[in-house]
Amino acid sequence: MNNKEAIRRKKLYFEGLERAITQPMPEASAKEIEAFIEALDDEDYQLVMRLWKEVSAPLSVAIAFIHDNRVLPQYKEQLINDEAEMPFMQLDEIYDTLKTLISPTVGEFLSVLQISSGEKKELLDLIESDDKDGFVALLEKTKCDTMPLARLCSHCMDDVMAGLSMTDEERTLSLDHLVDAKYDDDENERCRETLAELQSFIETDDAEDTPEAEEEFYSNFFDYLEAQLTADLHYYWNYYDLYTLKERNLIESILDKPIAVNLVNQIWDEYKAGFENASFNLPDDYFDWKHKSNTPREHFYMDDALKKKGVETFVAFINWLADKGYIADDNDVKALFAYRLTGRCRPEGKELPVIEWHGKNNKPYELIYIVRNFSDRGDYRKMRLFFQGPEWVKDRDSSYSNSADSEFKRQMAEFYPEACDFRKHYIAKGI
Repeated sequence: MNNKEAIRRKKLYFEGLERAITQPMPEASAKEIEAFIEALDDEDYQLVMRLWKEVSAPLSVAIAFIHDNRVLPQYKEQLINDEAEMPFMQLDEIYDTLKTLISPTVGEFLSVLQISSGEKKELLDLIESDDKDGFVALLEKTKCDTMPLARLCSHCMDDVMAGLSMTDEERTLSLDHLVDAKYDDDENERCRETLAELQSFIETDDAEDTPEAEEEFYSNFFDYLEAQLTADLHYYWNYYDLYTLKERNLIESILDKPIAVNLVNQIWDEYKAGFENASFNLPDDYFDWKHKSNTPREHFYMDDALKKKGVETFVAFINWLADKGYIADDNDVKALFAYRLTGRCRPEGKELPVIEWHGKNNKPYELIYIVRNFSDRGDYRKMRLFFQGPEWVKDRDSSYSNSADSEFKRQMAEFYPEACDFRKHYIAKGI
């Protein structure tokens, strides 16, 4: 891709994202919904509907747009080669999914088909001209394997906003699919519980039209919105480092609206409290993430030994350091320590803090041992920038690694025998 094409794609991407946030539903539907809100007598009911229209819907659309148009294409090859079972998708369902994407992303998706470039161009033209029948007919005519394309499409998030312009059946099915698409089990279950309460109102034409029934509906609808907003915010915060600064600013513009600030702050406090009380973990694909920090001055050059032994060993290693008091037993400190070694999953903040290191007898020997064995370049200058607390030695740092505590070196050899030569040293001595 040449520079001109890259600029064009970036422009289309951010234009699409801004449009998705400012107008997450068709203009006619938006006007209809606004008139509906204005006609409500109760201010609390108006507040619930505005929260949905101005905050919940744009946030869901923004997260889905970023995921589908920027994140998914990065993992295209990995996803189409995944052998896990996937939902069956008809050709018209593939078309409907592609219609939600911007044209450069559609082109990326169509590139996985084993057909000629001319046929790919024709498929793209059919999508842009809203010709579903023509798209389906052409794909059938090519007789190509559509499984890779279906697999990609199956990973797309629904940007459904529970729109009032949908039919009752469409809304129910879309909401049900929405909670399946994005959230973990706990959040999924919470959404499902509130949706179950809503469905009696959504599906029944002759629902009781009384003040009590109306109050119950809006109460349940607010519970659903809170559950959906919570799940979307958790997704955003969990993958915060995936988002660019411009994407974050656009999303924050939604969350900074006066109607949402108090609720968002409440969800944030609960999220942070839960995170602080939870055990320290890292994503299963931590070492495979492509979005490694582009600021190498903030981290060491990671040795392959960490990756070879996997995430579970890496987490156990960091937890052991905390248990022994070398670093604070705090998840934020542990996450920062992991980042300093690997450059993955950068913590929030413009300037990252230093880590308080508590070596034996207030010496840095154990820290020097880690840097010597796990940093490809043995960058002791960074070590002194990233950590504070011990009395730094003035001589050549690496020469002091053998002075590290014996128990410490034994444990390091248990975690990473290939990286640490301490075990060999003891075996040679018959210990």
